[in-house]
Amino acid sequence: MVLNRIVGGADSNRGEWPWQVSLKFKSDFICGGSLITDTWVLTAAHCFNSVEVSDYTVYIGAYQLTDLQNPYTVSRDLKRIIVHPDFMYEGSSGDIALIELVEGVNSTSNILPVCLPSQDVQFEEGTKCWVTGWGHIREGTPLGDPKTMQEASVGLIDGAICEVMYHKSLGYFGNGQIIQEDMVCAGYKEGQIDSCQGDSGGPLVCNVNNVWLQYGIVSWGLGCARANMPGVYTKVQYYAAWIEQYADTVIFSQGGPRKELSIGTTANQVGVGNSTETIQNFSTNFTTNATEPRVEFVKSVENGGKTQRLSLIIIAIIILCVLCSFSW
Repeated sequence: MVLNRIVGGADSNRGEWPWQVSLKFKSDFICGGSLITDTWVLTAAHCFNSVEVSDYTVYIGAYQLTDLQNPYTVSRDLKRIIVHPDFMYEGSSGDIALIELVEGVNSTSNILPVCLPSQDVQFEEGTKCWVTGWGHIREGTPLGDPKTMQEASVGLIDGAICEVMYHKSLGYFGNGQIIQEDMVCAGYKEGQIDSCQGDSGGPLVCNVNNVWLQYGIVSWGLGCARANMPGVYTKVQYYAAWIEQYADTVIFSQGGPRKELSIGTTANQVGVGNSTETIQNFSTNFTTNATEPRVEFVKSVENGGKTQRLSLIIIAIIILCVLCSFSW
């Protein structure tokens, strides 16, 4: 039996995650995102192979993508797309973008902006957070009809530990940094539960004192739900000033007494525990695997003249050299 879900997740309930949006490019649903004010959506930079706003539509309040003509869902055209200037390619730093809607939306039980964490909020390793979306249920397997929004609980993983996990899994033992300072990891050492292709741009939210705060944006990963290869997310706090520069009415919160939304289902939570055996055989294509974007087709953004951190370039070159040596 095939279960229609984020890898290791479950069907959500309607209105359970009222900030989740779906981004449509022409005739295809390509990414998720989060409503952060009545007119602004937060998503991933790699979702845009074009910044032509007429190519895109945002659906807010959606639950099942095969049923968008209902009283709970609204669609909006885009006024502008703002891709962060540091973004250069899938898996790089700066994988964050803002969408301004042509027309604002009203808050309802199914449509509500998510709060963003203030700089002083600390997210501890092992904290159980939630990722949502309509992405693949496993590598290469799209979510089946009626395409119900999926949810999964994932544990936060310390950046240094995540770095070691990826170095071992890639068979790379140099000093180059893979998990950059604007990235966070979530999942489990054993794999099994993860976001996947098509979930890109969607929110990773954590409950802090009964307030849901968006800690991350689905960015990239090596496959989906593989052991020792947790999902990698853009760290929202890192870009707080940049976000506020445009979406000046966004709410940054430390958490507080706001009423907690109910969670209809609980995903199987595999503890972080001890590391299982690392994967020794790595795919020969670094570009499409090691930094595989969580989208269903490859995209690129033309950022002419933008400069990427030198460390990322060095990492890519070193790992490519290592892989080439294996092929001989």
